Amino acid sequence: MKNIKNIISFIIMSLVFVSCADSGLENEDWLKQPNFANPLTITLSNKEIVLTKDHEAENAITFTWTQGNDRGAGTSLTYFFRMDIVGNNFGEGAAPGTSTTITEEIPAGIFTKSYTVGQLNALLLKNFKRPGGVVTNLEVQIIARVDNSAQYQLPEVSTSSFAVTSYSPGPLPLFMVGDAISGGWDYSAGKNLPEKTERTIYNFIGDFSAGAFKVIEKAGSELPSYDPIAGNKIFYNVTEPRNNDNVFKVTQAGRHSFYLDIDQGTYAFGYVPYENVYMVGNAITGIGWDIGRAKPMTWDPQNPEVFTYKGQFDAGEFKLALDLGNWGGRFLMPPANGTVIKGEASDNPTVLLMPNGQPDNKWIIETAGQYELTINPAKMTILLKKL
Repeated sequence: MKNIKNIISFIIMSLVFVSCADSGLENEDWLKQPNFANPLTITLSNKEIVLTKDHEAENAITFTWTQGNDRGAGTSLTYFFRMDIVGNNFGEGAAPGTSTTITEEIPAGIFTKSYTVGQLNALLLKNFKRPGGVVTNLEVQIIARVDNSAQYQLPEVSTSSFAVTSYSPGPLPLFMVGDAISGGWDYSAGKNLPEKTERTIYNFIGDFSAGAFKVIEKAGSELPSYDPIAGNKIFYNVTEPRNNDNVFKVTQAGRHSFYLDIDQGTYAFGYVPYENVYMVGNAITGIGWDIGRAKPMTWDPQNPEVFTYKGQFDAGEFKLALDLGNWGGRFLMPPANGTVIKGEASDNPTVLLMPNGQPDNKWIIETAGQYELTINPAKMTILLKKL
């Protein structure tokens, strides 16, 4: 993939140079940074801001920028506003899905942008994951992209920074009610849904019965509620009474994880019979057969049915412990000792629970290397993939 991207980049650059040569344009300085007597400049109304809950509707900060310089006949400028935490380099070089950069195209003729106290505080809480009561150093940037140019021209860019102290808006209690979780549909007797990120992310891990449940905002009231829709999405319901389609359903009694992200409008619900899964054996690099140091696999509440591990495996044997430090405890094992897994479609995916670690069945990895191991205790399957 990297080679393909390099080839595409080379082709694009080649076309640009050919275009410049064919049209007789001067391109000696075409990739130099713009240098104007009056460069594009962004100005901030405040450089240090302390946000308070009592002034949520008031203006917190205003960004104003000058008009970009004329870049030649027929050209136009499109402005982009960016914001990120100082040091994040506006997401450049960040791993996929980890960037926190906010990017917004500014409508033509607009040269200012403002945030109220409430808007800026919500941004800090939800986008930048910053708790209340801390100082966050933010960096802003305005970019003037050159459009309709006969040859490529680097944009004008102006960058500034400011410090802001956020506040805690206070918790938003949510409750689970239904015959699957609280014993019945008494809306005044729901079970608390633990808040992990203030007013945004909630996660409960515990026992559910077969049945259904709802998530409500006010104890004693069916509405408003957060109801499931297709694609593991949720919607905020303020009018529709409970029916068979707007409840979370539990088909199997037992230990489950329920994850809710109000900001993203998503949920994840899955059967999680075991709290941890540990890898032990001479195929587990740096661990060997030391049950007290067995390597834990990774569990993600947004994908609750599986445990995963990515990394180096040695040639050798391994099995999966559920109880750290106890050879007589519970293990997940293959149905037969010496079961080879290669990361191929022919691998046997079956996993069995051995309550006392017997019989002592083990998987075998024949070739050392980088692998991703995925265990699904809900479906009792194993999957190995070579990286």
